[in-house]
Amino acid sequence: MKRLLVYIFIALSLSCSSGKKAYQRGDYVLAVNQAIERLRQKPDNSKSQEALKLAYPLAIEFLETQATSTIASDAPFKWKTAIGYYNQINALHDQVKTSPAALRIIKNPVSKFTEIGELRKKAADESYEAGIQAMMKNTRSDAIRAYYLFQETNSFEQGYKDVVELQHQAEYNATLRIQYKEISYRNRADWVTVEPIINNLRLPFTKFYTAEQAENEKAPIHHTMLIEVLGYNEANPTTSRSENNYTDSVQVEKTIGGKKVKVYDKVYGKATVFEKRVNARGLVQITIKELNTEKQLMVNEYIGNGQWSGTWSRCSGDQRALPERVRNGCSRQEPQPDSQEMLKMARMDVTRQIERSLTQFYRI
Repeated sequence: MKRLLVYIFIALSLSCSSGKKAYQRGDYVLAVNQAIERLRQKPDNSKSQEALKLAYPLAIEFLETQATSTIASDAPFKWKTAIGYYNQINALHDQVKTSPAALRIIKNPVSKFTEIGELRKKAADESYEAGIQAMMKNTRSDAIRAYYLFQETNSFEQGYKDVVELQHQAEYNATLRIQYKEISYRNRADWVTVEPIINNLRLPFTKFYTAEQAENEKAPIHHTMLIEVLGYNEANPTTSRSENNYTDSVQVEKTIGGKKVKVYDKVYGKATVFEKRVNARGLVQITIKELNTEKQLMVNEYIGNGQWSGTWSRCSGDQRALPERVRNGCSRQEPQPDSQEMLKMARMDVTRQIERSLTQFYRI
């Protein structure tokens, strides 16, 4: 509890910061943002006003210097980096413009919208060329990199050269294609179907095919996946029992000396509580191989578990002595296992396991 209070205090301190501490550390951009946020809550906060007045020109000077020195350098992606600095200046501009209290202090906030417009073509050029170079390396990881570089190019200049076509080609080159086959056998083999799980996976640069789909698309397959649904079983029920004696005092009405009075009588009861349990489990095995080499990449077994339990009681003596939870079971008949509920639980269990496993296996 004490630790929680400390965390809350820290969070409140940060949220209520005037920006002065960030200014003193030399983090002028953060100081400006914190000061403006504080002024939105308390427009007359003197510490925030002072922090904003001192930090804003230093933040602009720092960002402009960074942008200028980056442009003058031979650094990779220098135009994109410079745009990033100018974007920060524009973000501060918008923050000031949307805060009346801040605008009273910084009357003419600086913007770099025109400068960014002039740099976008150069940023598109450098991302495009880097994308071409990545594509030429002819590896999946470089194709993925090329895809994002072309995406970046298009964001700087819509429809730049043939970037849309190149992005599609990079995505095609980067995509890992898996052909899967599902086989069900043994008892209750229909307890789960893995195909819907496969179809619902949303993994970047990964695509799953049935044999028919792969044939129709003429897709180059990289992996094969064999899904074996190995059956489902319910174990025999197990029953446990416990016996308890109960004593309680209850208020009753008796006639004593010709008068009716309320007194407490002791009452006694006995209950035998039965609990029946059934466990169920189903098994799925997935084997993934590299198509060209037949190298085995993964063999995993997934066990889906389902459980059911039910209770009832056999009671004797005065039921008023029994606790309510026990008394409620006295009239209950021996329950029968809910097979459908167990199957549903096992199916959900194995579905979660397979989805998590394949997502991790094919994560980039």
